Amino acid sequence: MDTGKDAIKTMIGFAETWEDADKIITEFTPCHTTPEKLSYLYGMFDVSILAGCDGPDSDPTETDYRAVLSAIVNMKWR
Repeated sequence: MDTGKDAIKTMIGFAETWEDADKIITEFTPCHTTPEKLSYLYGMFDVSILAGCDGPDSDPTETDYRAVLSAIVNMKWR
């Protein structure tokens, strides 16, 4: 992993909220759609979704993205 990727990974990990982490991804990576951002997280962090839990009107990719990003951000408190 190069220094730029390490820096981005660290900034994401230390973000206060998933929204702040999302802004970091948008600003410092070429990923701008939710599927691209989710794939980026899967590649940078050792994470996966076991089973989605969506309502009938929700976007499963968006729900998965928020869940993964929230888990990454909240890991710093463990």
